Amino acid sequence: MPTPGIVIPFDISLHSHLTPYLAAIHASCITHDHTIATFLLPLSHEKLLSWWKERIAETNDGRRLMLLLVSELDPSGRIKGPELIGVVMLWMPYSETGSFRGFVEKLLIHKLHRGKGGARALMSALEAEALNRGRTLLLLDTETGNQAEAVFNRLGYTELGKVPGYAMSGHAASLDVIL
Repeated sequence: MPTPGIVIPFDISLHSHLTPYLAAIHASCITHDHTIATFLLPLSHEKLLSWWKERIAETNDGRRLMLLLVSELDPSGRIKGPELIGVVMLWMPYSETGSFRGFVEKLLIHKLHRGKGGARALMSALEAEALNRGRTLLLLDTETGNQAEAVFNRLGYTELGKVPGYAMSGHAASLDVIL
């Protein structure tokens, strides 16, 4: 069985040039899947780029871990861009009372690479990294009835509850989200 890809940690010195590709995957998930993912249609490429640059800056100070799923690396171990097929982030905000918590954010897989185990590969790597960093409780939210809900259920995540009208979407006035 072919592997879903190679999971690598984002390194600001090696991967900053991937910002437009991260923004493109993000935009595709919103545009094609109507995913609730921070932005409403019509999308602003500049806003997406700015948002990703802010997340990337947080990887440099240890508040955020970003994992990339790539189809291949060049011989020097670098990624050119089109090889990027997925991303997931672990946000680790400072908290003396909750230093064991981490927040899973933006599990995004390119639409042409779904159903091949990429989400599972990214989440397995994220869970291992979270454990290594002492983040033993992972929290996330996802829209009800979408593919991500099924993925997280298969991975064994426990539903805390549903929040009616939690988010707005370009295709619905408000949507329920599972915590």
